[in-house]
Amino acid sequence: MKKTFINISLFALIMSILCACNSTVEDLSPKVDGLGGDVYTKQPLDNWIEQTFTKPYNIEVKYRWDPYEVPLDKTLVPPLVAKVQPTMEAVKAIWIDPYEQEAGSDFIKKFCPKQYVLVGSANWNTNGTIVLGTAEGGRKVVLYVINDFDKKNVEGVKQMLHTIHHEFGHILHQNILYPLSFKQITPGSYTSNWYNVSDSEALAAGYITPYSMNGPDEDFVEILSTMLVEGKTGFDALVNSSTTTAGKAAIRQKEQIVVDYLKKSYNIDFKSLQTRTQTAIINFTK
Repeated sequence: MKKTFINISLFALIMSILCACNSTVEDLSPKVDGLGGDVYTKQPLDNWIEQTFTKPYNIEVKYRWDPYEVPLDKTLVPPLVAKVQPTMEAVKAIWIDPYEQEAGSDFIKKFCPKQYVLVGSANWNTNGTIVLGTAEGGRKVVLYVINDFDKKNVEGVKQMLHTIHHEFGHILHQNILYPLSFKQITPGSYTSNWYNVSDSEALAAGYITPYSMNGPDEDFVEILSTMLVEGKTGFDALVNSSTTTAGKAAIRQKEQIVVDYLKKSYNIDFKSLQTRTQTAIINFTK
């Protein structure tokens, strides 16, 4: 009888505790941005991105911070929201529009990267160099230093667009390889220590920029992007500043291969594309 009384009392105590817990229960589930379950209210910026990039080209523009989209071993900061639309307006006006006008909308839809990830700060390497952009398998492009963007800063705009044209050049040659003869123009001077080479030394050796010396693929897209962003006048000035006849000749050989490659591989008139790109830069930055 005593045992039964104890069991009944224990049951009553447990029930009273459960009732008390139910009346004071609190949702302790974590609410951390970027870990799933986040609910965002669409802003005008999101609608603009959808209408300008997502619907016509199936391009996602990711500006809300997601640490898993960027290198985890680097100190990086999110982009300022106010910088997002101006940056992407430049991408549209100076990269997409000239290619689309020259090669058609199907070309852009087929070859454009499907995701742009924007990062506010620079991506510094341990050797003191800066990564301004990366392209991953032709699907994703990460753009850094977004918080410094100023459309009135012509050199800054050209630097960012150089990065975009550079990365898009990689996508093009990954789909259709450039002629192997390109690799034989300056075969013995490619180096992983390109960051120790000055601009003048690179030009003298037959490279349009020091980073061109990082390998044939980088050489190819640096020629392509420099020709587009600097235009014929700017590119010619760089070539003519080389202090060696051999250096000038090598860069001119590479230039011609790029022009022929775009025509044969993608039926793109490079001179026309170059003119359209220059017009876009002038109109955007004025």
